[in-house]
Amino acid sequence: MNFQENFNNHLKQYIFSNDNYLLKERQKIFNKINLNKFDKKNNESLKNISISDLSSFNYFYQPSKEKPTLEISEKNVYQINLVNGKCPDYKDENIEIRNILIKDIELFKSNNQKDTNDIVADLNLVFLNSGILIDVNQKSKIKICLNYKAEKDFTIFQHNFFNFFKNSEVIIEENFYLTENTINNIYYNINIEENSKIKHNIFQDFASSNKLLLTSNTTCAKKSSFSQNSYNFSKGFVRNFHNAKLNGVFSKASLKGCFLLKDDNVCSNKTHITHNAENCESDQKYKGILNNISKANYYSNTFVSKNAQKTEGYQLSKGILLSDKCSFFSKPELRIFADDVKCSHGSTIGPVDENSLYYLRSRGINKKQAMKMIISSFIKDDLIDLDKKNIDRINKNLTQYLSTI
Repeated sequence: MNFQENFNNHLKQYIFSNDNYLLKERQKIFNKINLNKFDKKNNESLKNISISDLSSFNYFYQPSKEKPTLEISEKNVYQINLVNGKCPDYKDENIEIRNILIKDIELFKSNNQKDTNDIVADLNLVFLNSGILIDVNQKSKIKICLNYKAEKDFTIFQHNFFNFFKNSEVIIEENFYLTENTINNIYYNINIEENSKIKHNIFQDFASSNKLLLTSNTTCAKKSSFSQNSYNFSKGFVRNFHNAKLNGVFSKASLKGCFLLKDDNVCSNKTHITHNAENCESDQKYKGILNNISKANYYSNTFVSKNAQKTEGYQLSKGILLSDKCSFFSKPELRIFADDVKCSHGSTIGPVDENSLYYLRSRGINKKQAMKMIISSFIKDDLIDLDKKNIDRINKNLTQYLSTI
């Protein structure tokens, strides 16, 4: 179906379809896209993907026979198995987990991202059909594992709200198990209160028949920290667009990613961190390894407002190209309106260093093993904070990837 058919034929199936405010917002977005009233040429949200790829599809969403589940495998470790954007409802002294309800309409109104020119985020609101809310109580120290599953041919447009209250320490681990022909457009609002420390690890590894489009907006209060790491080993299309606002003094945000692409696979990446307070730190770093005719892009942006003195902000993109036909486009950007800052950006993209390869081969190491050692060293820093299970998983993916070189 085209965009107009999807919008009109399923309008009553979308969440909050009877709310006048969201109906008007949806209509605005529909008119903008349908009448091409947006910048297509310079629109970063459309890099490596066309508007027709995003808006022309067979919308399909219905109640599932399979029920989502929750497991508490050990103390303070919560494993949530989502099915088609739905979670089980649960509450204890540490956490509340539930699906979004009619009463949550105000969350969408207050968090609506206006004038972002992000077509993927716009489509998330237009076709919204699921969403979860997770509240973590003060002083809680927990781990949350979110396992996403989508059934065959489902189109999931999901909006999640994660709230971490004062002095909480949380590790979030997200796994995307997508084995069928699915579209998954998932949007996060993450709110981190004072003195909280949040680590967010995202593992993407699924079949070529799937699309995953992630967008997140994180807000950090005074002395809070947010560390996000995305690991993309998927054969299907992946978009990682992640934003953070440092609104409290001495807050920190780190947005990092690593991806391995081959064949004709494509991925699109963007990070944006806004400094709105003094003495804040940010770090943005994405690394990619590409082969065959694969393509990737990475946009990184640091915005420092005039109030954000004593800012430290760093950006880096690094890429290894294993063939002459693959491509990696990198665009770092700094916008600084304060005068007491330490900010830098860098980008290095090219083939495997021939000197390093020659050094290893001259010591009796074959080419494939030498390549594995160089590439393993390339991503080693990204594995520091992971547990042994996840390090082993990434090493397995790396071995499988290199076996095709």
